[in-house]
Amino acid sequence: MFKHLQTFKTVYETRNFSHAAEQLFISQPTVSTQIKQLESELNTTLFTRNGRQEILPTASGTQLYHQAQKLLEEWAATKQSLQTTPATNRITCRIAASHTTASVVLPTLLQQLAPISDHYNFQVTLANSTKILTQMTQHKLDFGLVEKPIVTDRIHRLAFGQDDLVHAGDFASPLWLIREPNSGVRHYTDAYLKAHNIKPAQAMVIHSNQIIADLLSQGVGQSIISKHVVAPDVPTASLSANYHRQFYLLTQADTDPSLQPIQTQITQSLQKLA
Repeated sequence: MFKHLQTFKTVYETRNFSHAAEQLFISQPTVSTQIKQLESELNTTLFTRNGRQEILPTASGTQLYHQAQKLLEEWAATKQSLQTTPATNRITCRIAASHTTASVVLPTLLQQLAPISDHYNFQVTLANSTKILTQMTQHKLDFGLVEKPIVTDRIHRLAFGQDDLVHAGDFASPLWLIREPNSGVRHYTDAYLKAHNIKPAQAMVIHSNQIIADLLSQGVGQSIISKHVVAPDVPTASLSANYHRQFYLLTQADTDPSLQPIQTQITQSLQKLA
């Protein structure tokens, strides 16, 4: 059934049976058969044909698409979690970092963890601080690296370093480069704009510190950003102590015993980095 759902998802996204077959490396008749079997199982029509090539999803097809995405993601996560076998005895360790910590902290931390990668299956992702906290509370992550002082039940927080934000870029530019809502930097950017009574004439919301830093180095716009990611040739202005912030390690209150050794090593490594 998961194979049929993957085929359905691909057909939905390509709107073409032949294109879906090419992406899935199967024949077009196989695609058609699987869709028909899925429609028969669900007792509904998933697509309507508009001419020889173009197909359109029905309301049922659209509803199934959203559900199929969730099911396939959960199935992929389940398969991944079962990849640890007695033969290899590698334990999955899921780490997420916010964009600033990913630039400043993560490379050195992963370098220190690399020698034990034969014992752990490290999975590293990037997200904003709020999303990381949400995934931690849902037990979808084991460790989080953030720069936003967020607190919730069942999640422990350890401060381990400091980051200084600066005003960077072309200060005369009407264009402000700002992070998305719920990111750590966005909180401070909004505070800065409000404190200085600035209402940007132009603004770009960008979900990446690195892209913002690259634009600043090209002379495009201005921004509030970590001093650690700004190129040396980009003009910067220091900000008050209100824009100094700490990095935090988030851990589960009920950490899996098999992850206790890696938690100890991560904690020690981050404290050294500080």
